[in-house]
Amino acid sequence: MKNLNQSDINELKKSVENGTVDDFIDKKLSPQASQKLKEVLADKSATQRLLDTPEAKSLLQKLMNK
Repeated sequence: MKNLNQSDINELKKSVENGTVDDFIDKKLSPQASQKLKEVLADKSATQRLLDTPEAKSLLQKLMNK
């Protein structure tokens, strides 16, 4: 995925609120990347490792407006 701009972040935030994150992922990623991300998110330990990365922490801060 390319770097997210503010518009992408707002779109992601709305997707989370509306329960349409899969649609956002499918729209922004290639089919292969989309499938891989969904597999990671389905695996609790893999998801935790992903969330522990600096990139994920930065994105979460942007999503929570902190």
